[in-house]
Amino acid sequence: MKKLFITLLSLGMLSAACKKEGSNGIDPTTTPPIDMPASPAKIPAELVGKWSYGTFSPTNFWNYNGTYAGNAYEQALVFDFHADGTYEEYVINSTTSYNCRTEAYTYFKGIVTVNEANHSFSIQPTIGRYRGFYACAPKSNINRDAKPTELKLEQMNYKVEPAMVAIKLSDAENPQGVRLKAITW
Repeated sequence: MKKLFITLLSLGMLSAACKKEGSNGIDPTTTPPIDMPASPAKIPAELVGKWSYGTFSPTNFWNYNGTYAGNAYEQALVFDFHADGTYEEYVINSTTSYNCRTEAYTYFKGIVTVNEANHSFSIQPTIGRYRGFYACAPKSNINRDAKPTELKLEQMNYKVEPAMVAIKLSDAENPQGVRLKAITW
């Protein structure tokens, strides 16, 4: 169920990103299309930090010239919740098949509002970026800002595990949720 949730989330973000537009490079400092409040609400200390769900394949690919081409499959979802009520979200998907590398990278930054009483929060991205790389079809590469219509409010439930080693996130579409581990980088 976890893989299905992440896969569907990733495919949705990737499909939204498959229109050519925009400029080069990921620039999280782009002027946001949605105004942020002067001072977002503070969030509970137990949620502050980086939380990651991810999988990867142990199979590695090497190009004919001996250079490393990457893992056969990678997928990760990372939330970075800040004490000031802001967050960053990263979604990374990649696959290598027959020496063709395909990568999708999504970045969102915005406001998180937490309801401690019912262990839920909402995230409202204020900026976002989509990037897609297709080694065997470079004309399909994308690198663009998220459109205002793609910056959608999402609501999730959360449960923090003892000693804050992980959180479990769920929503109406995936009530079983996924477990994100505490990480540092």
